[in-house]
Amino acid sequence: MTTPQRIAILALVLFATALAPLSPETPTGYYYLDPRRIDLTTFLPPPPETGSPEARADIAAVNAVVATRSPAQLLEAREASARSVFFFAPSVGAGFTPERLPLTAAFFDHIGADVQRLVASAKEYWERPRPDGTGKKPSYPSGHAAFASSSAIVLSQLLPEHRYAIFSQARIFAANRILMGLHYPTDIASGWTAGTLAAYVMMHDASFSRDFALARAELRRARFTAAATR
Repeated sequence: MTTPQRIAILALVLFATALAPLSPETPTGYYYLDPRRIDLTTFLPPPPETGSPEARADIAAVNAVVATRSPAQLLEAREASARSVFFFAPSVGAGFTPERLPLTAAFFDHIGADVQRLVASAKEYWERPRPDGTGKKPSYPSGHAAFASSSAIVLSQLLPEHRYAIFSQARIFAANRILMGLHYPTDIASGWTAGTLAAYVMMHDASFSRDFALARAELRRARFTAAATR
């Protein structure tokens, strides 16, 4: 089976999963995402096996980035690591703030909470240690990368004229986790996929569609000054 065929089959499975009826007992704690519709332990590959060539490549990649980063780069990455849709202000323009856009803020807070909770269950399942060896939460998949992809997908639907800048900034946000020594490249790749899958499933939820429309109307009323270049 070729790679395009596998991708097509996965897309069909996701489409059927997202639309299939479920029992009314939806798990509590989620806003738009029913976790029964998306099992990351099924859709994501497992992290590289310890000692495997892929695992060694992961370690080498992190070590190379950490060894060549500057203090200024590290500081910038740390200061820009908060998971908030308003991180994308440089891509959208001045005035893209939670104070001016309360409906948009609440909408993306709900998206972020759903994605974070979904990813947390996958982290607990695989329990991959962090590259820096600390006792923090498991490394795989990356929750920050999942936030970046899911937020970029939804925000670029709301503001399509800023799509390229939004995705460019999202990729930098995710890659910074490697620069900070907190994630391996495979963590980032699977985190990005997890966020993409989550966004796809959420887009079929009625509450998501309602809040998306409210955020879109709010954003259309807003006016943003020229976006900063990155």
